[in-house]
Amino acid sequence: MKLYKPEFKDKRTGENCKCKHWYLTFIDNRQIRRRLPLFSDKRASQRAEQKIEDLLNCNGNLSTDLQKWIESLPDKPRSKLIEWQLIESQRLSANLGKVLAEHLSDFLGGLGADGNKAYYVEQTQRAITSILEGCHFKFWSDLDGNKVKTFLAKGRGSTGYGERSYNSRLQAFKSFTSWLLEEERVAGRDPMKGHNLIKQTEFRKKRRALTFKEMHHLLKTTEAAPIRFNMSGHERALIYRLALQTGLRAGELKSLRKLSFDFAAKPANVHVEPSDAKGKRPADLVLMDDTAKALEEHLSGKDLADPAFNMVHNTNAANMLKADLKIAGIVYRDEAGRDLDFHSLRHSFITHLALAGVHPSVAQQLARHSSITLTMKYYTHVLRPSEVQAIDSLQKITTNHKPDDGYGDAKNLSVA
Repeated sequence: MKLYKPEFKDKRTGENCKCKHWYLTFIDNRQIRRRLPLFSDKRASQRAEQKIEDLLNCNGNLSTDLQKWIESLPDKPRSKLIEWQLIESQRLSANLGKVLAEHLSDFLGGLGADGNKAYYVEQTQRAITSILEGCHFKFWSDLDGNKVKTFLAKGRGSTGYGERSYNSRLQAFKSFTSWLLEEERVAGRDPMKGHNLIKQTEFRKKRRALTFKEMHHLLKTTEAAPIRFNMSGHERALIYRLALQTGLRAGELKSLRKLSFDFAAKPANVHVEPSDAKGKRPADLVLMDDTAKALEEHLSGKDLADPAFNMVHNTNAANMLKADLKIAGIVYRDEAGRDLDFHSLRHSFITHLALAGVHPSVAQQLARHSSITLTMKYYTHVLRPSEVQAIDSLQKITTNHKPDDGYGDAKNLSVA
């Protein structure tokens, strides 16, 4: 391996001159002599000489420092190293020097190809892009896991986002770095390894369920309300009614088409495709008779493939409901700070299952929850009176027994 400046004869003057740039000549691992143009600066060229030697000795297993150096090279010398196959992985060679923004575009394309919804892909893109820009990451070698967590922590708090949003952003970035390694686009250790999600201790969004009286009043006033969000009051009332009686989410309601409904079945039902349902699980939900009749009339003039409702984007569904709540005289946020957003219609559905005495395991199926734990939180206000009643019953037993019945003095009864 030799570092030198080649000499050449100036055609105009006939004098011998040295090239502006330094060159490195060496024999690679296939015993082929190579000649690589480097820099005009001698120190930079000497450093390159050492890195080339490290590259020849690493057997294709690039260290983070070595990869960072290769990424910093100008296009011409870097392309020569790739052309000479000094890096064993062809995929890694093809991606050396590619900025993270380019990798992200490919990553998002893969998410879409996997069947993920457009809004999820967009959400993932926003989360990862905000980290890349906020931390000034351009190449893989720039990534620093601790810097990512510090950046995200600054945005968390009472004036920013909550723990759940923090975790979703961090998880999106962890998925991105894992994908880069799995696809062999980069080499080295995952910079996000060991940087775990935080334990969620707060639930920033507080919702309440509509009372039966509020539900009836909302549907009645909305039915008579004027066109809003490109829908008549009747159509909006049908949407609210369907959400309150089936627990369908805003995105699921928007995905429904006329062919989603089977009015000939006994009882009538509505089908949610797995691609449109949360958790990618299909669902056939039973419709109440009166609601099925109203829906059949509403859909009578539509083709099978037509959307069932001219529904706004699901991110605006809360604003639609908020406007109708105002007309109905129902406060959006109560004194306890609980909101009535669109998801509260689903919240109301599950809560009223509990009030109706439906067994939690059945409610779990109707709510399409992946865990009984999710369902049980809606039963808290139902179970609490039952617990009080149980303690009252125990109190009657322990205070009304006779001293000679084998239990001892009730006044001295204690629970260990």
